Amino acid sequence: MLPFNQKTIQVWFAVNKNGFVCMFLDKPTRNEETGKWDSNHCFVNSYIYLQICALVAKAKMSWESEPEVVSFQ
Repeated sequence: MLPFNQKTIQVWFAVNKNGFVCMFLDKPTRNEETGKWDSNHCFVNSYIYLQICALVAKAKMSWESEPEVVSFQ
């Protein structure tokens, strides 16, 4: 949850090797051994997840793509 005075949030997102879209609060790192993106701060929000998935599909992101970040207000 955001602090009361924080009005924007940055969400990092990337695509795991299996095609699953994942979201984070900080920039993730690629883990070649597991085929997943790693971060200390995962982010979960079903409404934002649907928007990110649509963006990932439109941009044709894949495991080979670098993580991207968007800001929400």
